[in-house]
Formats: sequence, structure tokens, C-alpha cells
Amino acid sequence: MSSRDKSQKTYQIGEVARIVNLTPRTIRYYEEIGLLNSIRRIEAGRRVYTDDDIRRLKFIKRLKLLGLSLAEMLELESIYQKTKSNAQVLPKLIDLLDEHAKKVDDRIRQLQQLKREIIDYRKRMESKLEEELKKERGRERSCEKSS
Repeated sequence: MSSRDKSQKTYQIGEVARIVNLTPRTIRYYEEIGLLNSIRRIEAGRRVYTDDDIRRLKFIKRLKLLGLSLAEMLELESIYQKTKSNAQVLPKLIDLLDEHAKKVDDRIRQLQQLKREIIDYRKRMESKLEEELKKERGRERSCEKSS
């Protein structure tokens, strides 16, 4: 272990969970599936985390927010583990982000169409309500005349 490793601040899982706003179970799950594989354990077998792990978890959260699945993140991790180079990972990440941006554009178009349909349907229902109210007024008038 280098002197840098010895002096690096470490955190328990609860501290990390609070810092990155994830549950300890989620953090352990990310470790189990291979998204977080730099975790060290101390004598008692407890996990200890570093600032690098916290940065990694924040990056995972960001990718998730941007729409990447865990499978896609694992694919990126696999590329990195094989090449140890961001120069190989970044083009794949860019492709994935482009795909997700296209899906977002498609979804926006679908939602815009849905909004137009809702507005059109609302107008039809408004017209129908006006017709029903006219019929009701007509029935009330005919009842008044007959009484």
C-alpha cells in the first residue's frame, strides 16, 4: 500500500450513503454487480470507502439520471476494465448519450401529440356539455310551460 493510500480519508457505508443520497443496500448492490469494484475491506470485513468511491457513486447517479441503465453502465465498466483507458470508454458513453437524447426527443414528440389529443378531446367534451345544458334548459322550459 502506498503512503498516499494510507493517508486517504476513508468512510463507512452509512457516511457514504448520506453523502451521495443512496441507501447502503444500493451501494452494496452496485458493488455486487461490478459497478463499484475498488472497495476495500478492513480487518473485520467491513467495507471502507474513499473519496474516489464517492466520486464514482456520484457519477453512477448522474448516468442513471441521464437515462443509462445499469446494464449500459456495466458495459462501460467492462470496456474500462479491459483497456484501462477513458479514451475507449468515452466514445461508447457519447453513443449511449446520443441514443438516450434521441429517445427523449421521440418521447417529447409523443407527449406533444398526446397534449394535442387531450386539448381536442377536451374541446369536444366542452361542446357536448354545452349541448347537454341546452337540452336540460329546454326540458326545464317545457316543464314550466306545462305546469
